[in-house]
Amino acid sequence: MTFYFLACGRVLLYRKEGARHRRHVSWIAWAILVVLAASGIDLLVNPRELGVIETARAILIDVFVFGARGNVARLLWRE
Repeated sequence: MTFYFLACGRVLLYRKEGARHRRHVSWIAWAILVVLAASGIDLLVNPRELGVIETARAILIDVFVFGARGNVARLLWRE
């Protein structure tokens, strides 16, 4: 559960620092935030034991988001 919120926070706290704005990347970032936040909230409201696959998925998402430093464009395309 906390992995989802960590990834949400990292995407939310991303600072462009000179990068140009791309509307489609903003929409994808918004969709990522909605899905991650909804997953985390679902686990808060309906507590249950997580399986290995769901835990691995959350950890992988965190690794990718933190590896890209919250830059969704870097998640989508190699620069």
